[in-house]
Amino acid sequence: MEERQKYFDEALSDFVHDAACGGAIRHLVDLGYSLPQIVRALTYPVSPEKVRKTAYRYMLESGLLLRGLEGTEAFLHIKLNRSDREAAHRLLYKKIQENGEAKTYLSCPFGKWVCQNGKGTGEERLRAELSCLNPREQDYIAGIAWDAPLLYHRMNGRMREIGAKLLLHGFSDIRYYFMETKEIVSAADEGR
Repeated sequence: MEERQKYFDEALSDFVHDAACGGAIRHLVDLGYSLPQIVRALTYPVSPEKVRKTAYRYMLESGLLLRGLEGTEAFLHIKLNRSDREAAHRLLYKKIQENGEAKTYLSCPFGKWVCQNGKGTGEERLRAELSCLNPREQDYIAGIAWDAPLLYHRMNGRMREIGAKLLLHGFSDIRYYFMETKEIVSAADEGR
């Protein structure tokens, strides 16, 4: 009986949470808000951890985040010359235009730092690894509940700026996947 009551209480809590702020969280995720920005924008008091879980669940359900990409083994691999930043930015811009944001994904290896080191320490390591990003960009990445070593983030305005910075700073695990033209873009020289 106690187990049924616990299940009911959790379901009721989830329903109230979704009715009070679930739609707002989903909308703010669609706008590219970071976790701190979402928490500040809500008029209903909710813990950052609850916002993080709701946002993450929505990112997976909506396809903004994917656990894997199918059929990329046969994609053409293009290596970017990191020393020519202007040419690299032009190429990435051109490829995103050709494929569209909905058909462009960025590999996100951020979960491996969190998973390897555990909560707290892993998040600190994540922020240290992301030192090439500004605090707003770091907040966006750190606010996602990276529960797997590698996920794929669909291109949007926020990831467009973050991905290019990380790729050009030598992160070898950062790759752009262009699903329409069947291409992968990564850094040419050895990364971090």
